[in-house]
Amino acid sequence: WSVVLYAKSIPEALPVWIYGLAMILEYFSMVFVRSAMSAHFFPRISLLYFLAYHLYFYSVPYGFFDVALIPLFMFLMHAMLYTILAFEVSSSSSGVISVETPREVYNKLSWPEWSAQLPSEWTMFLPLNARHIPLHDRVTDEVNGTQRNDVAPAVET
Repeated sequence: WSVVLYAKSIPEALPVWIYGLAMILEYFSMVFVRSAMSAHFFPRISLLYFLAYHLYFYSVPYGFFDVALIPLFMFLMHAMLYTILAFEVSSSSSGVISVETPREVYNKLSWPEWSAQLPSEWTMFLPLNARHIPLHDRVTDEVNGTQRNDVAPAVET
């Protein structure tokens, strides 16, 4: 894809650096993006930063593309730090993210899955469509010989 996306005269290692940045973002989102707010914010702001870089890339015939990677990297580091400090720390301290609920949002699979299993991993390229309910918050009772799972009502303290 680098020949198609970056066909004009560019520094030789530019596609490798851009794909490397995308790989860092992917690993960051797998490890650190666990709350609903960070899953909502981080992919959008990183896409905005990449679009700004590519807007510069395609609007200037012979620009300083390799030097422009430095501000892109700094802005992406800013987004990572802001995501951790603003969203993840507060979610972890409030108990939304814990050992029982390692992620607040995840991909709901279309096939049955063992309910005690950790939620499925997701990447920043897949849509989130469900919230994780801790195993201990589920009420299981038997109705007419079939098992029914409901969410326990929230207990006010």
